[in-house]
Amino acid sequence: MKTDEAVYLLRRLGLTLEVDAGRLIVTPANLIDDDTRWLIRKHRDEIIAELEDVPRWAWLVRFDGYALETYHHPDATHADVMRKYPAAQSIVPLPEILWPFDSAKEQAA
Repeated sequence: MKTDEAVYLLRRLGLTLEVDAGRLIVTPANLIDDDTRWLIRKHRDEIIAELEDVPRWAWLVRFDGYALETYHHPDATHADVMRKYPAAQSIVPLPEILWPFDSAKEQAA
C-alpha cells in the first residue's frame, strides 16, 4: 500500500491526521483498533511527510454537503488550494489510485 492510499484509508475510517512538531497526531483514539494502529506504525514517517505541505496535482475539496475533485497544473500546495477555495471545510490530497485514467498516457508507455 502506498502512503497516499494509507492516508486516504485512515481518513475514510473517520480519523483526523495532523503533524505537530514532527509528531503524527491521530484522533479520535477510540476509532483506532489493532489493525489501524499497525497501519499507522508501518507508515508513520511516510504519513508525516505526506501531510506536510508539498505540491500535489490532485486535491479533494470538501464543502458543506458536497465534495469537488480538483486538478492543478502546475502542482499546488495545500495553502494554494485554500486560497483558491476559501469556503472549503477541508482539503485533502487525492491518492494516486483515484486520479483520472489517461488512456493516451498509458498507450505511450
